Amino acid sequence: MEKRLNIMVPMDFTPVSFKALEFLAFLMDKTPVDTHLVHVIQVNEAEWAGTADSSENLDKSQIKQLEQQATTGFEEIRKQVNFEFSSAVVYGGLTSGLTRYAEKNGIDLIIMGTEGADGWFERISGSEAQHVVRFTTVPVITIQRDASITPIKNMLWVADFSAEKQPEKTVNTIKTLQQLFGAQLHLLQIIDKEDDLKLDSIIQQMQRFANRLQLQNYELHFRSDSKVPAGVRNFNQESDMDLVLIGTHGRKGFSHIFYGSIAETLVNHCIRPLLTYHLK
Repeated sequence: MEKRLNIMVPMDFTPVSFKALEFLAFLMDKTPVDTHLVHVIQVNEAEWAGTADSSENLDKSQIKQLEQQATTGFEEIRKQVNFEFSSAVVYGGLTSGLTRYAEKNGIDLIIMGTEGADGWFERISGSEAQHVVRFTTVPVITIQRDASITPIKNMLWVADFSAEKQPEKTVNTIKTLQQLFGAQLHLLQIIDKEDDLKLDSIIQQMQRFANRLQLQNYELHFRSDSKVPAGVRNFNQESDMDLVLIGTHGRKGFSHIFYGSIAETLVNHCIRPLLTYHLK
């Protein structure tokens, strides 16, 4: 029997969250999918006792109003779509709530829309999608507000091609997506001008990467740019890529503030749907 993909879509019922459903529709045309639409009511987890009535220090009427709004939102979606889905309301922090749900329900893939973030806010706080990418070990496809959504014919993989290991489950997910859509895989290395002299060595690294993972139907690409996010965006503007793939170290706290993450920067600014995965 064909394996069903277990997919979670966080919903806050804003227009950008519905972009995830647009992308999901392409997947549903290719393979069976169990869809989980999940809405988070953000409350102080230390004060949450399991229900609104039993949480003495929280505004019970406000929580019940939010619960009713979520119920109404899910009902409206059921009227608009032609597929079955399970709906859930979880309580607590946005990131922790979604992460717990994904782990408990064996989610294979998360798809979510994002408004993005800019400037200092991006460095210190970031977008909600960034936080989910940082904390969950499940691969996440984020779709920026202005991103173009198209059937997956070309997949762009940006990676450290010298790395010895990539997470097996994520590699299998990438291969599954490639096979479902009959897509071509494009391996992209962003290089500095100084790297031109090492081009032969870089090509060999990329080829070993592809051989080690037993990749099929792929091409190698290079682009000279000062920063990886800019190089990826510029490559996307010149090429017809439908999905971008990149790993993240999931840095947290001060490490994240000082070093950031190329993947998380792309979450907020990529002009195509972006699949991020943890390298550890």
